[in-house]
Amino acid sequence: MDDADVEELAAVAERAVRAAGEFLRDEFRDGTVEGEYGVDDVKAAADRAAEERVVSVIRDSFPDHALHAEETGRSGSGRYEWVVDPLDGTNNFAAGLPMFASAVAVVDDGVPVVSAIYEPLPESLYLARRGRGATVNGEPIHSVRSDLPLEHGTVSFVLGLPAVRDADRREKGREMVDALDGVCKRVLETWSPCVDWGLLATGRIEGLVSFYPDVYEQHAGSLLAAEAGVESVESEGTYVAAGDRATLEALVGALPAAVRPKLE
Repeated sequence: MDDADVEELAAVAERAVRAAGEFLRDEFRDGTVEGEYGVDDVKAAADRAAEERVVSVIRDSFPDHALHAEETGRSGSGRYEWVVDPLDGTNNFAAGLPMFASAVAVVDDGVPVVSAIYEPLPESLYLARRGRGATVNGEPIHSVRSDLPLEHGTVSFVLGLPAVRDADRREKGREMVDALDGVCKRVLETWSPCVDWGLLATGRIEGLVSFYPDVYEQHAGSLLAAEAGVESVESEGTYVAAGDRATLEALVGALPAAVRPKLE
């Protein structure tokens, strides 16, 4: 893929997440959230409306690309697939908590090559291009290493819906939180993984651990982390990332053996 292709994909990704995010910002400030409230998730009308805006931007530029959208599923086929999370943090949005984002990732033969995450309330736009680095609001992200030792730091824990909806995995997730709590000051559970990815990529938290993460956030976030220089390791079900190797090793070592990825 040449630079022109990457920049065109990135430009459309930015427009797509901004279209969703600006709509969500206005809806959030309106204070009314319509939706279906379940025991482990919320399906808000704003999700669907935001997704329509994302899809419209993508279709206008790339009508032949495939889509994998959280609300409407898969459509189309081809080399490129756009993975869309129109509202990451729906539970927060519905509860009036100001922590949510919109995200897209462009996947080329299963590998994310471009991602965009937009937090509309602080107006933070994260862009990542595989092999070409990451930016926040147009400024390059050069270093993600925190100055805090892990025992004084914060680690995000993300429990994906495939784990939330499985009793055994859910229990393992609780064990993971307890284990992480023993090596850091605070285990953060925001219910908006893309917000956490932005914090990690800019060195404001020390690490992130995902257990059976949802693909809609994982593609966008893991590419952002990689291009920001984050150290990471993953296995089936578990992803661990940190700003430096020593912190990564400490986080992996703290996890229960049954869910611990293997460090190379």
